[in-house]
Amino acid sequence: MGNKKIQLYFKAMLFLVLASFFVSKLGFVLSKSNSGDFTWRGFYAQKKQSVDLLFFGNSHLGNGLDGALLNSKNKINAYTLYSSGQTIPQTYYNIKEALKYQTPELIVIETFSITGDSIYFLGPESIAESELPLRIKHQSFDSKKFSVLKIEEFNDLYTPTDFFDIWFPYIKNHANWNDFEEIKSNLNVKGLENYFGTSNSIWPLNKSMAAKYKTTNFNIGNFNIAERQRRYLDEIVKLAKRNNIKILLLTMPYYNVFRDKIEYSSINKAISTYATSREIDFLDLNQVFPDLEYHYFSKEDIGHNQHLNYKGAIKITNYLSKYLNENYRIKSSTSNLQSLPEYFLYNDLLKKDSIDDGSKLIGYIDRINGSVSKTYRIKQGETPVIFDGWMLLEDKKAEDNEMFVGLIKSTDFIYVSKEQQFSRKIRKDVSKHFEKEKLYDGSGYQIRINSYLLEKGAYKIYLIIRNREGNVAVKWTGKRIEIE
Repeated sequence: MGNKKIQLYFKAMLFLVLASFFVSKLGFVLSKSNSGDFTWRGFYAQKKQSVDLLFFGNSHLGNGLDGALLNSKNKINAYTLYSSGQTIPQTYYNIKEALKYQTPELIVIETFSITGDSIYFLGPESIAESELPLRIKHQSFDSKKFSVLKIEEFNDLYTPTDFFDIWFPYIKNHANWNDFEEIKSNLNVKGLENYFGTSNSIWPLNKSMAAKYKTTNFNIGNFNIAERQRRYLDEIVKLAKRNNIKILLLTMPYYNVFRDKIEYSSINKAISTYATSREIDFLDLNQVFPDLEYHYFSKEDIGHNQHLNYKGAIKITNYLSKYLNENYRIKSSTSNLQSLPEYFLYNDLLKKDSIDDGSKLIGYIDRINGSVSKTYRIKQGETPVIFDGWMLLEDKKAEDNEMFVGLIKSTDFIYVSKEQQFSRKIRKDVSKHFEKEKLYDGSGYQIRINSYLLEKGAYKIYLIIRNREGNVAVKWTGKRIEIE
C-alpha cells in the first residue's frame, strides 16, 4: 500500500511538472521585466555555437559591463547571463545550461556571486557560515527552458515549498494579469539577437548620498569562501576543463569610500588564493580602478551592494576590452554587429550615413540647452545636457525608427544615449519643409543626459537612426559639447 502511494505521488509530481512546461510559458508574458527573463530570452535567440565568450554573475556584472561596447570594439560575440542575486550554485547550473547551446573559448564569472551569498555581509552576530541558508532569487531559473537539467537544479537548490512559484511563474505573477501594457511589451520584444545581456543605469549617485558612506558603519570583518561556494566553484572548474574552456574570475569595482572602510583585502586574498590553487585567472578591477568617484556609480540605497552606472560601465569595459585582447586574443567569425550604433562609432563611422537600401539619414540639432551655438560648454553636474532637433531616413515614416545621439570623446569613451533619455516630438514643420505630408511628423526628438554621466572633455556629436530591420545610419552634426 505504501509503494502505491509513493507511485501515485511521483505520478502526480510528474504530471504537475509536465503541465508546468506548458503553462510556465505564460510566466514571462505576465512578469514585470527582470534581468533573468531578458538575459535568457536573448541567449536562446543566439545562433547555436555562435558565442565566443560567456559572462556569468549578478547585477554587479549586468550593470557594470557594456556588452554592446565590448562586442563592437573586439568584434566578437560575447553574451552575459546575469540575474539579480545570482549565487555560485545557480551559476553552476546556468553554465551547464548554456553549454548545451554554446561552446565559448572563455567563461568569466563575476565574484560578487560569491561574496554576496555570504555571512560576510550579515554581521558578526549572524549564524555560522555552515548554517547559512541558500538565499536565491528566481530570476536565474524562471526563464530557462524546461529540461531534465532544470528539474535537477530544482531538486538540488530549491525546497518543496518553492514548487508552485518555480514551476508555475504565472501564479506568482497573477497580479499582473490586468497590466495590459506590460503584457503587450513582453509579447513584442524585438531585437533579442542583438541584446547581449547587460543593462546600464543612467542615474548617477549624488554627492549627498555619497557622503553617507563616510558616516555609515558597515560592521564587516574578514571574508572566507564558504564550503558550499567552494564546492560549486570546483564543479565549475571541472566542467570548464572537460570542455577545454578557460575561466576568468572577475571582481567589479566597489565604491572606494566603502571599500576603504571594510576588510576588503580579505576578499581579494580569498579569491586570489582560490584562483591560484585551481590554476585559473583572476582580475580584480578594484586594483585597476582604486579611486573611482561617486558619479561612476548608480543612485541607490547606501549599503554593500554598489553598482556602476553607464559611465562606469564604459570606463571598465574599455579596459576589459584591452585586457581580453592582450590575454586571450578571442577571434570571432560569427559576430553580427551591424545593428549596434556602437559598432559604427568605434569602427566604421565614415561609411554609414545611410541604411542598406540607400536611404540617407537627414537631421539636425537645433539647440543644445536652448543654445544654437555649434559648441556648447557646461560645467559637469550643473545641469543636464539637452539636445533638441530632428532626424529621419529619406522617404521612411519617422515613427518607425529609433533615434540616438552618439558623443565621441575618444576611442576610450563613447556615449550612446539610452531609450530612457529619449522623447519623441512632433515636427510637422519638417514634413512641410520636405513636402512629405505626415511622413516626417514624428522626426522630432529631445534627448536629456545627466552631465555627470559624461567624463570631462570635448565631444563630437553624431545623430544615429536604427530602423525596424536593425539597419543603422550615423551622421556627424558638426556640433560639439565640452564638459568642464
